[in-house]
Amino acid sequence: MLTEVPETPSSPLGDRWHALVLQMIERELVAALVRELAMQSECLASEAADGLWRLRVERNTLASDANRGKLEAALAEVLGQPVRLALEVAPTQDTPARREAAKRALRQRQAEEAIQNDPLVVTLMQQFSTARIVPGSIRPV
Repeated sequence: MLTEVPETPSSPLGDRWHALVLQMIERELVAALVRELAMQSECLASEAADGLWRLRVERNTLASDANRGKLEAALAEVLGQPVRLALEVAPTQDTPARREAAKRALRQRQAEEAIQNDPLVVTLMQQFSTARIVPGSIRPV
C-alpha cells in the first residue's frame, strides 16, 4: 500500500506553466536565478490577446527587472510570440518547484515501500533479528 503524499494544488493554468518552465529548462533557455524565478513562480493569469503573464513569486530577490527580462525572452522564444511578465511578491501555492518536489517525494516513498515489501527483504528481516534497513539509504531509480 502506497503512502499518500500531500498534493500541490493544481490548475490547468498551473499545468501549462509547469510544462512551459520544463521546456525552457530542457532547451537551456534559462539558467541560474532566471531558472529559479521560473521554478518558484506561480502563474496567476495569461492573456493571449496582449501577451501579458502575471506571476507570483515568494522571494523579492528573484523578482528583479533583469531576471524578469530574461524570463520574458525565454518564454517568448518557447511561445513564438512576444510576452510581458508582471511579477508580484507574495506567498505561492502551485509552482513548478513544488510540483517537482511532490513528484520526488512520491518516488522516494514508492522506492522505500518497494524495498520494505520485497519478499527477499522480508525474509531476511525475519531470519536476522538485528537486520534493519538503514534510514536514508534507499534511493529511487
